Amino acid sequence: MLTCPICYTPKSPSEFPILSCCEHRTCAACLKRYVSLQISESRTNITCPECSEYFYPNEIKSILDDNDIWSKYEEFSLRRILVSDPDCRWCPAPDCGYAVIAAGCASCPKIQCERPGCNTDFCYHCKQMWHPNQTCDAARLSRSVAAINNSATNESSTSQAGQLLQDLGSEQIKMCPRCSALIIKVDDGSCNHMVCSVCSTEFCWLCMREITDLHYLSPSGCTFWGKKPWSRKKKILWQLGTIIGAPVGIGLIATISVPAIIIGVPIYAGRKVYERFQERNQRHKRNIAITAGVSASVMVSPILAAVAVGIGVPILLAYVYGVVPVSLCRSGSC
Repeated sequence: MLTCPICYTPKSPSEFPILSCCEHRTCAACLKRYVSLQISESRTNITCPECSEYFYPNEIKSILDDNDIWSKYEEFSLRRILVSDPDCRWCPAPDCGYAVIAAGCASCPKIQCERPGCNTDFCYHCKQMWHPNQTCDAARLSRSVAAINNSATNESSTSQAGQLLQDLGSEQIKMCPRCSALIIKVDDGSCNHMVCSVCSTEFCWLCMREITDLHYLSPSGCTFWGKKPWSRKKKILWQLGTIIGAPVGIGLIATISVPAIIIGVPIYAGRKVYERFQERNQRHKRNIAITAGVSASVMVSPILAAVAVGIGVPILLAYVYGVVPVSLCRSGSC
């Protein structure tokens, strides 16, 4: 008998599928529920529930034994691949789900869905229904007004539409900047670094732009936590304060880091050598090793401090007097 690590029920070994990705064993019933849940949340890179090894598609199909869920998995997998193409556009018509590779359509943005029976015209730039003689912003405003009017006149859908508009108004529902998948986030000021479950795009919930890990260290006004970005006034004051106070701050950092490296490196080296020889009975060799390690680190630590200051200070100066002024000018303050 084997015990399932999810339901903790002893079962026959025949009820535990053997997977090629790893040696962990989970009962078939729990494994099917687990994989189905992952797919229902638009995840296609599904890992073993006990480790980080990925399931192969053929194994997922055998686990599911359900054509409907498997079709969703195939659809999400295809969508994940297609969204990596910057010219891929999805038809906005209800229940269509057809993608068009619109290469070279930026200058002539009218696209037509090629699915038989659909033939919907939509815009390359805003990815919504085609809006002749209107800019994308004007068309977006018109759609918002029409949605509000329709929800007000249709009594049967007033509650549902009103709730949707309320959620959209409170910015709890937004679209992924790459694949336009709807994403819900509780407006509680939690982490603003989001990852789309469909295309794995990393973006900021506040500015809705694709980002890197350095986004929240840049003078963008976006914060890692919080419900809204800094105001224009606060951002300008922070940028001006950074430019004015940078020499003092950088000098203070350099003044602290140099003695910290010179003193800290020998202490760290001596501690590591002591831990390595702690369980050995050769006390004499341990003392020699500690002395040699500390002596070597004493000679090396000034060099490390000089390299750290020599590299770190120019990088900080380049950031303060290069990136920050550019951001300040882009905000219209110079």
